[in-house]
Amino acid sequence: MLNSNNSRNINNRTIPLSGNSDIYLATEAIKPCAVPRNVMIIGGGVAGMEAARVAARRGHKVELYEQNGSLGGNLIAAGMPDFKKECHALIHWYGSELHELNVLVHLHSYIEEEAILQSSADVVIIATGSTPVKQAVPGFNNTFSAETVLAGKKDPGKTVIISGGGLVGCETALWLCNQGKQVILVEKQNQILSVSHELSYSSTETLKRLLPQKGIIVKTDTVISHATEAGVVLLSGGQATTQAADSVVTAIGYQSNNALYEQLQTEVKDIYLLGDAKQVKNIMHAVRDAYDVASQI
Repeated sequence: MLNSNNSRNINNRTIPLSGNSDIYLATEAIKPCAVPRNVMIIGGGVAGMEAARVAARRGHKVELYEQNGSLGGNLIAAGMPDFKKECHALIHWYGSELHELNVLVHLHSYIEEEAILQSSADVVIIATGSTPVKQAVPGFNNTFSAETVLAGKKDPGKTVIISGGGLVGCETALWLCNQGKQVILVEKQNQILSVSHELSYSSTETLKRLLPQKGIIVKTDTVISHATEAGVVLLSGGQATTQAADSVVTAIGYQSNNALYEQLQTEVKDIYLLGDAKQVKNIMHAVRDAYDVASQI
């Protein structure tokens, strides 16, 4: 439960979060393991971190490998808007927990199949997460993923078209609007936020109302066709309109990174795939999946 000082209790410990109550972490008692084992976890996103936390708390010797220079995975970009800072608080909490539990964390460590096969791991957990689905706009070069823009790696300019009206697209639109940018949100479905499991009903309806209130132009039943010298061509109901824009920011979904698991599943006896690498959903699902796996090994 969320207590009065906006922190979450996890096995008699607390995680400081903002008022957003959409992140949930398992609170069941973690039972000690019967036989300690060497557990290798590939991927330092939320699923990998939760698996490492639970496995180490059970008494296993855990090593976690992350190819980037910091833990967090997709939570890093997700936490960039000021209204999503709980994501960064969660990363910080996991980092503190893993340090306290003596989990050996290897950053800048890209692990291939052969290295895993030659390791002394008794259990291998693949939590390699997901990557944004790419979208090209013919005739237009300034097309960036939402994650790239949120991380500050690309400047989207003053006028931005966002392709995709899911949670990432809507939150990115709001974040850019709050920076004074003109934002046009394009969604091919007949409504934005059509995937209901991402947010509670009240949060979804609030976000739907907030975007137009902020001056964000929302175009549903609309797709991006191509670009001309005049701008980006949008198709809606068979009608084409041209919108001048400095960039197109894409937020059309994620695809699982499960190639490493596919290579290893017939060669490693105790191997598990979890989180977004198994099925792209939300933070709660990734944490729940990781907890369930780690609590049984």
